[in-house]
Amino acid sequence: MSKEEREWGADCGVGATALWIAYIRDREKSREKPAFDDDYATRFLRDGKGKEVAEAMARALFHSMFMNASGDDMHASLTLKYALPMFGRWHMQRMRGEPVPQELVEQAALENPLAKGVRIRTAYFDERIRKAFASGSTARQFVTLACGVDCRCLRLECLQRGVATWLVDQPAVISSFRKCLPELDERPDISTVAVKFGEELWWEKLLAHGFDPSLPSVFLIEGLVMYLSKAENEEIFRRVHSLMAPGSILLGDYVNRGFLDHPMVEPFVDELRKYNAPWTYGARSSATWGRTLSRCGFEVREDRPSVELKTCAMRIKFLLIDYIGTWVPSYRVYSAVKKRSSTEQERPKGEGSPAASA
Repeated sequence: MSKEEREWGADCGVGATALWIAYIRDREKSREKPAFDDDYATRFLRDGKGKEVAEAMARALFHSMFMNASGDDMHASLTLKYALPMFGRWHMQRMRGEPVPQELVEQAALENPLAKGVRIRTAYFDERIRKAFASGSTARQFVTLACGVDCRCLRLECLQRGVATWLVDQPAVISSFRKCLPELDERPDISTVAVKFGEELWWEKLLAHGFDPSLPSVFLIEGLVMYLSKAENEEIFRRVHSLMAPGSILLGDYVNRGFLDHPMVEPFVDELRKYNAPWTYGARSSATWGRTLSRCGFEVREDRPSVELKTCAMRIKFLLIDYIGTWVPSYRVYSAVKKRSSTEQERPKGEGSPAASA
């Protein structure tokens, strides 16, 4: 799908999937031991769109649950079908027409593999952001690209102690975001940056809104790269690198090619297309992703699957998927730092960053 064909609305295209994420985050509070708190997510769900998308995705994934109910191992009846895509294709041809009982849909909307992955990635990024802005840290700027309806700037205490925040997304999403969060009017430290992607340069608008590339920063790119092309992703990361001072941190997520090509996830991929939000990019493996970021000037410090690796056997299985069985769908989170160039290492203290003239 080309830039011109994409839909960029608050409740369609990638905007609709943002409401899906809000639904998952909102329902976290109903768990016995919530992994995080997001009291703001419910504000974006009043028209029922988030629940609609979540249940649609749950139906699409119902017959291809990768993990078992407890989340501590792979689903025994589907392991072979994922390992051998030919078996997976036969399975989905047989199951695609099977209805999903409505009474099971709501539970499946919160327990399917991707919903669990969203829960885990949310908690993971929360923890890494708290660490990045802990006492003694030099980071004082936080930027979220394609922020959707993310409310970390309001719910994480570490982002409310002298940290400037920029939330970047397309105009319809930013407008909806501000309408649901009137308290933003009382927070001059939080800037919302509305960008018409493909027509406007987000990095120029970020600088125009006061971002200082000479100061260490944390960039979060969550739930975005899978909707773009390889060239678009590399352009984003190169621009982020140019805006970063030494000591800056990059956090994000991505999927592998298996999440685009494996027959077991075809119904899910088809559902994304219905919402005009197809996934178009996946890395072959974590090593491939690391090389991509390295070309853009980053050094990966951590890369892990967005599942609960409760046992040694689970760790081994996902290691094998990453290095050998790369056709099996995998969803991963990572943290990286800006690699210091020889020019930066030699530059005297106090001299401006080259990003200032980008």
